[in-house]
Amino acid sequence: MLYIVFLVLAIIGAFWFLNLVTFLKNLKSNKSTHNQTVLGVTLTFIFIPVFMYELVGLH
Repeated sequence: MLYIVFLVLAIIGAFWFLNLVTFLKNLKSNKSTHNQTVLGVTLTFIFIPVFMYELVGLH
């Protein structure tokens, strides 16, 4: 079960990084960054509880 949590964290982290890169590209080219902002908030909202669950599962 803990391996699945590690996998989920890695996938969320990859999406988070991809979203950050897309956000910075749109910011540099003066395009709308609303979608990346909402996606970043959503990924953070998912990432924090999964990370906390992983920490509890390690002890």
